[in-house]
Amino acid sequence: MRTAVRTFRYEKIPDWAHLRKRYKAFWNKQVLDSRPIVQIQNPNPSLPDPASWMLQPAELDYTQADRFFELKEWWKAQWNWHADLFQYMTLSAFGPLSFLAFCAAQPIFTPDTVWYEPVINSLDEADTVHFDQDSRYWRTFLELLEGFVEKCAGKQQIAIPVDGGPLDWIASTMGIEKLLLATLEQPEKVHKFAIRLANEYMEAYDIFCPILTARNDGVCNWMPVWSDRPFMSVQDDLAINISPQMYQDIFLPALRRIAGYTGRSVLHWHDGARQHVDWIAGSEEFDVVQWGHDPASPPFRSALPDMRKIQEAGKLLFISCVEACDVKFFIDNLDPRGLAMIVNTTSDEESKKLEDYIAQWTTERFNLVSLQRRFS
Repeated sequence: MRTAVRTFRYEKIPDWAHLRKRYKAFWNKQVLDSRPIVQIQNPNPSLPDPASWMLQPAELDYTQADRFFELKEWWKAQWNWHADLFQYMTLSAFGPLSFLAFCAAQPIFTPDTVWYEPVINSLDEADTVHFDQDSRYWRTFLELLEGFVEKCAGKQQIAIPVDGGPLDWIASTMGIEKLLLATLEQPEKVHKFAIRLANEYMEAYDIFCPILTARNDGVCNWMPVWSDRPFMSVQDDLAINISPQMYQDIFLPALRRIAGYTGRSVLHWHDGARQHVDWIAGSEEFDVVQWGHDPASPPFRSALPDMRKIQEAGKLLFISCVEACDVKFFIDNLDPRGLAMIVNTTSDEESKKLEDYIAQWTTERFNLVSLQRRFS
């Protein structure tokens, strides 16, 4: 007896049936339509004027579903999206370190994002930082999630709202300087703290993931990468401050534990922390590596050896943000199979032309590889 497959349609993603095939091909290291996954964006020349409160949002504007949804829609409206960049919504009401809000940390709401002040002075107080289902912010988060799911159902995708990052979590709870000192003086305690938070994060994930996916086709994360089944989204931006060996000894076991939890994962990493590329390439738990470009780093083209290392390790590679002038370079020098990129352009016209060029360049790339194999 065959099981019926649910068919999803989204008002804001009219070509969703085809887009989902393209993303499934990406996960299988295949190329459809003669081009890799390319998410193209350019500034919206007709950006609507914001309501006055949107310029200085307060805590209430982040924690009330209707209000925050309206704010997020205005933020999104600053860009026009093309090609594989589908309409989606991210519930980022508690910022990139959302999990901390459910662990006794106090979020600081700013006009652009949400951050956290340290809440402990030393590892002796680590036990006070733990996932609390009775937390006011956890209850608020679940209410927001229910509201966002309802608003997105049948209209657009909704993304994983909370990423995992043990180093970032601990650095934010005690301050980066105190954490760095603790990694030297008490590495075992830091390691245990990281493992405990990872386990508690997965406890939270098991609660919010079924809500997130109940009325959604698969799931995406904030980049966005879409998957037809649940996956973990992990990152650790502050790893830029420590050596690869120290990270592997203290934090990597916790990151791997989170990444391996569902059997599929995406790791977001910055090229400013490129010293870690060897263990990233060698870790089986990371299926997709999203290699982000730091503005302070050398030109993105210089990261090509790291990108190749990631692909040669058998991983899918997502690079961002790529300037339009660099797209052909990356198509010519990377394997388009299992490649995705976010590309910035200056106008709708340029974005649409670029999509056609990419198909042409990808075809030329495959033809060249075929010729090289024939005559090698």
